[in-house]
Amino acid sequence: MRAPSSTSTLVSRMIAMAGQGDEAPGVAEMKEPAHVKRIVWASQAAKLRVSLSARGIHEIEAAVTADLDSMELPEVFFTSVEVGGHVVTCDLDASGTASIFGLIEAHEYDDLVEEAGDDALFGVDWDGVYITPARTRH
Repeated sequence: MRAPSSTSTLVSRMIAMAGQGDEAPGVAEMKEPAHVKRIVWASQAAKLRVSLSARGIHEIEAAVTADLDSMELPEVFFTSVEVGGHVVTCDLDASGTASIFGLIEAHEYDDLVEEAGDDALFGVDWDGVYITPARTRH
C-alpha cells in the first residue's frame, strides 16, 4: 500500500481551510481530528463495488481509512487514494463517515487530471473538478 502523498494531504488541508466559511482562521485546526468510523459507497462507486472481490473491497477500505486518518483533520472535503491500480475518490465528515465516490483506473485518472489543468489541485472525479466542499456533502 502506498503511503499518503504530502501533496494529497496539503491539497486536502487547503480545501478544508477553504470550506471554513465564516470561521476565524485556525478554528478548524483546533477541532478534534475526525477518524473513520464507517465507510459508505456512493451510488457510482457502489455499482463498481459489486464486481470486486471481498479482498479487493477490504484493501480499498483499509487504504482509504489509513489515508484519511493520517491527515488528522476535523473533516476532509475531498481527496484521492491510489490503491490496486485504481484511484479512489473519497471524503470524511466530522462524525467519522467516509464516503467513497469513485474508483477510477489510474491511467484514466491521469487523463482527467491533465484535462483539468491547474484546477486539478482541487480534486478531480468523473464529473469534473471539486472546488467547493458543498459538492461532497453527505
